[in-house]
Formats: sequence, structure tokens, C-alpha cells
Amino acid sequence: MATMWQPTSESDIAEGIRSGAISESHYLEVKEQARNEQIAQTLASFAIDGGLFIIGIAEVKEGDGSKRLVAKPVTIEGMIERIDGISRNAIEPPLPVTTQLIPAGHGLGFVVVSVQPSPVAPHMTGNKYYGRGDASKHALSDAEVLRHHQRRQEQTDVGMKLLDEAESNDYMPVAEREHGHIYLISEPLMPTNELLVEQFMNDDQALIEFVLSGQNRCKANLASFAPSPQDATRIKHRDLGVSIVNGDAEGVGQVPRPTYFSERSILDIELLESGGIRILIGRGTEKWTPEESMICDGLAVAYAQRLAHWTSMLSERYAYRSLWTLGLRMNGLKGWPSHMMKDNSPSFEPPRTMHSDVYSRAITVSASALASTPDDVVESLVGRLLKILGTTHHHLPKTS
Repeated sequence: MATMWQPTSESDIAEGIRSGAISESHYLEVKEQARNEQIAQTLASFAIDGGLFIIGIAEVKEGDGSKRLVAKPVTIEGMIERIDGISRNAIEPPLPVTTQLIPAGHGLGFVVVSVQPSPVAPHMTGNKYYGRGDASKHALSDAEVLRHHQRRQEQTDVGMKLLDEAESNDYMPVAEREHGHIYLISEPLMPTNELLVEQFMNDDQALIEFVLSGQNRCKANLASFAPSPQDATRIKHRDLGVSIVNGDAEGVGQVPRPTYFSERSILDIELLESGGIRILIGRGTEKWTPEESMICDGLAVAYAQRLAHWTSMLSERYAYRSLWTLGLRMNGLKGWPSHMMKDNSPSFEPPRTMHSDVYSRAITVSASALASTPDDVVESLVGRLLKILGTTHHHLPKTS
């Protein structure tokens, strides 16, 4: 469900009925009235692909057996709280929804409930999982439930494969690296009707402003952690999109390399025609001494926060209301502590170190979660890393 028509007024309802825009389908259901269990079943059924549920429209049978829809406004007082309670308490796991009331006078109106695709679908109510066919809901069979769980795993696998590609496309030769690197990806999981970043292909200023909007989307002490988005000012058009890079990223391929070149300063932010984002950072680790390094987990957190912001901006700009895969990978970590613990660890307690050389995390997240709970998205990406290093309270205080 990339985009969907949604009524915002009583006249929209009337026109939608007249034109056929309001017609029960895989993505739309209407009811004159509904019991709580019916509402829960309908909302749960929309969790897989998203959809719209409108209360206040009746289906009337004509004498010839045909059916037509008729506006039948209902009492709307308390409906937002009612729907919220059902979505939180009657559905497992709880399902985020957005409820809008459309007044029609005298305390009556229409209830429009929007459900975006859920990354943890299918959802259960009354001990049954629900999905939808062409125009109605139904309880899912065991085979259907298994298929949807397999699809969720496949979506996670997509994120991991994209991280593999991002790492393999790193243009700094492995033999010449002195630092671990950071890779971040986001990619829409559902087909889109247009190129999500088409504007940026021909408008350098729009691209620069888009990237700069992420500069301060992190804690103040991390905003200036180099390399930062404001350092990237050079535009590079590529086969599948456009990148904005800094001078160090540009200097990797130059022979000889510029005297100012520093691997730790490499920053490459690429927007793909598909709407995906790829980020390469050359400072996953930092030299503490000639023989020792420390992990720049604060920089990873900062760019995870920026990635969530940029991805949410693309969703909003192009009305993409479906699922994304986001991922983060760091390499060159084995045996090293966090840069925070080098400075703050008690002398009698050695800092925690990474036992693996690579940290990878890929998640599936809805557009609504990116907009409403970005901190939770970021915690899903970096939380495990911070727990290993003992720096959760430094970077994600709300989860400490």
C-alpha cells in the first residue's frame, strides 16, 4: 500500500460513495456499526498490507438484489478512545492505528481508521490470525500464518543482503584500511509508483538541503562528531542514483591521493532511484595508540538517528505508507572498546570489548513507526551493540 485515497470531510464521503472510490476491497472496509470484536478482526486483517476502515457507511440491498453504499453517520463521541483501546488491548501484538473523526452534525459523523502495514504481521485477535482476500477479512489457516512469518524472515534477509552489498562496494581497499568502517542502508520493501528521489537527480540544492536536515537529528554531543553531513558538499551522479560526498571520499580513487586525504573522514551518502539510502563512513574505529583502537559507537548512533530521519522524510514527501528495511553494519571491531569507555571507564574495571569483528543488524519498520517512534527504531538498530560495549546510558538514556 504505497498511497491511498482518504476522506477528510463529509463531502469527501459523499463523493467517494458516488464515484466508487469508497468500495470494499482488499484495502477498504466499511460498516454502519461494529462490535468491538468485529473492529478488532478488521484492524488485524489490515495489518498485513495496510488499509482503511470506515464506520458510518451502510450497505443497502436493492430489490433487484444489487447493493449500494449509503452514508449513515454514527455517534462519534469517545470513538477515538474506543478504537485505541481495541488496537492496544484486543489485538496481539498491539497494532498502531490512526483514527480520524469526520463530523456530520448533531454529534454524528464518520470514523476513519487508517492501518499501515505492520512489520510484525500477521496479528491475532480472539486466538485467531486475520488477513484479507479481495474484499473481505478471514481467519488465516496455519499454512497462511507460516507463509507470512516466512515473508517476515525474507524481509530481514533482504536487509542483510543489502548490507553485504554495501560492504562489498566499499571503494577503500581492505589492505589499505587503518580503521573499521560503518555501513547503513534503508530500502522500501513495497513497490512504489514513482522514483522516490527523482527530484534530487536534477536539483543539487534540494539534495544538499535534504542531507543537511539530518545534521542535528541526534544528541547535541554527537551532532558534530566527524564526519558530519555538513562536510558532504560534492555531488556524484551514479548509475542507480546520486551521492553527496566529502573530499576524502572523493580522494580515495585519486592517484596520488590528495595530501589532505584521511580514511577516517570518508563520508558517502547515496540516494537511489528506488528510494533507498546507502551510507559509507570511514570512521567505524579510531586509533587510540599506534597499537590500539576504539569503537566509534557514538558516530554509529548519530547516523542511525539520521537514517531514520531521512527515511521518514522520503516516506512523507512521497506518501509512501508501507514498510522499509533498515540496516547497520560495522567492521574491524574485535577486541576494541567504545571510545566512551576509554574516557569514562573506572580504572579498576577494564572496559568491555567486542568479541566479534563485525556487528550487523537489519530490521523491518513501518513508515508510521519512523515518524512517531524514531527512538525505538534507532534502539532496534544499535541497542545490542551498545549493551555489549556498556554505553547504552551514554547514547540511549531512555532505555537505560
